[in-house]
Amino acid sequence: MARVLLIMPRLPQRMGAPYLGQLYVAASLIADGHEVRCLDLGAPHVPFGVDGAVAEAERFKPDMIGLTLFTYGVAQGYELAAKLRAHTRLLVAGGPHPTVLPEEPVAHGFDVAIRGEGEVAIVQLAQVLDGRFQMADVVNSYLADGGRGPTAPAIPDLDSCAYPHTAYSAYDLSHFSPGGHVVPGGLMTSRGCPARCTFCANYVTGRAFRFRSAADVIAEMIVLRRDYQISTFPFWDDAFTANRPRLNELCDAIVAEPALAGITWTCITPGNMVKPFDLERMRRAGCVAINFGIESGDKRMLKIIQKGQRPEHIIAAVKAAKQEGMQTIVNFMFGFPGEDTESLNNTLALMETLAPHTDYFNTRGVLVPFPGTAIYDQHRDTYDLEGWWRDPAMVPIEPDITDPVAAQEAHEVDPTLALDFFRYSDDVRDLIAACVRYKALHNKATIETMIASAHKAAAAYAAEAGASASTM
Repeated sequence: MARVLLIMPRLPQRMGAPYLGQLYVAASLIADGHEVRCLDLGAPHVPFGVDGAVAEAERFKPDMIGLTLFTYGVAQGYELAAKLRAHTRLLVAGGPHPTVLPEEPVAHGFDVAIRGEGEVAIVQLAQVLDGRFQMADVVNSYLADGGRGPTAPAIPDLDSCAYPHTAYSAYDLSHFSPGGHVVPGGLMTSRGCPARCTFCANYVTGRAFRFRSAADVIAEMIVLRRDYQISTFPFWDDAFTANRPRLNELCDAIVAEPALAGITWTCITPGNMVKPFDLERMRRAGCVAINFGIESGDKRMLKIIQKGQRPEHIIAAVKAAKQEGMQTIVNFMFGFPGEDTESLNNTLALMETLAPHTDYFNTRGVLVPFPGTAIYDQHRDTYDLEGWWRDPAMVPIEPDITDPVAAQEAHEVDPTLALDFFRYSDDVRDLIAACVRYKALHNKATIETMIASAHKAAAAYAAEAGASASTM
């Protein structure tokens, strides 16, 4: 049995729940009999940073330390790796960044980088440490000595993965909730996205859409409701509605399960992968919110970024979701190479059209050229993009703001715009800033309306209660 410490370096935004990918990896290790401890340095109440994580490693004395590296977290990850080097036998990097650039982490002190999904490889590495497996046979591994493990495909049977909630015990849950209660981190009912968007770095789970059986998803939901009193489930699939027969089967299974009566859920999907006639079934099964990936309101830009959708289809889907009583969240992005003032004005016009049917716009949205994306590959040399992620100054850290209205005021400016990855003209830069501001002002108005409605309801309740008491 190996002792394994898994660490998530701080990302720009705080993580309100344990990262689902880390939970899956930890659950796989626990299922194989290993002792696991997890730290998330982006948790809202974690009482320490990099030095505290090193102190935890000294106390735990792990045989292996695994860091989940997003591109936005590698600068801190490499700093942390240098300090952890002396406290473990094996230092492992996994996650999106090592998947596309496996040679970089090993050049910064890691023994192994894992490409793609990590559940199988991390267990094999733990078995190497306890003498049950050979390092040369660890799948999808990139070794510091130049060795390469055999390439394995994406996990074909997602029902075989251990449930993430079996790893809750590996966390100090007080880092996420002052009372130490389980904070629902959501579920993944599928992996992969069939879209080919040029800005997307979906290289861990891949383009092939794979999904769990409805029975397996239902079984996980039942346990979460029974054992952890979770009744609202965020589904974090990249493209929840990509396969209509599967969508229908899952919705019908939720409706048919008595143990899930009254539950609600939310999902994410590209704007062109849900049709109005899907939404009634989804609403009946408990869907209360959809996050639509739309990205641009300009037909030319949608074609360039290979989004595969038209503005009129997007409008129909968002309106239909609102008519079904769902909360609508809409995502737009700005600053694509080749985007001009006409394109941005078309995007702003679509935002204005959708605003009456949209509860929230995802905040900010200025394009970041992540390595491994088509946009990065096409423009790396032209705009000197190589290695920007290794400079901490290029990774804006979100301030810790808890007031929702104040948070939206902070989101009126996107610090990514100032990084000027694609050397925008003044006119384009001003329009991008206007689009970012439009989102934040819309969201602020939505939140203020909700707060006013809540105060009004509370006042009405108090008045009614007072009137009832006076008649006694």
